[in-house]
Amino acid sequence: MKKLIMSVAAATALLFATQTASAQEKTEEVAMNKTEVQAPVQDGFEAVETSALPEAVTEAVAADKAGSAISEASFNAEKEIYKLVLTAEGTEPETAYITADGTWVKPKK
Repeated sequence: MKKLIMSVAAATALLFATQTASAQEKTEEVAMNKTEVQAPVQDGFEAVETSALPEAVTEAVAADKAGSAISEASFNAEKEIYKLVLTAEGTEPETAYITADGTWVKPKK
């Protein structure tokens, strides 16, 4: 009888130890995925001050994207295009592309 109880106790302990090891492995995988998602993308754009944007760009944002503010700006000298991150109250940030003369550009997919 003693051997039966000890066998059941050992089997239960082994079962819980295996489940704990599996849970620890999954946690490590999740942490690795978060790191991969946060890696910066090199797209040829370099950050610029929003105050340094051409007047045509700020006027186009005010006219076409009323209520939006430019939170980030980048410039691609090769393509001569500005990349703007626009924010409006109660909405998700929007990325928009525009030329220096205020013409909106649709990104190629």
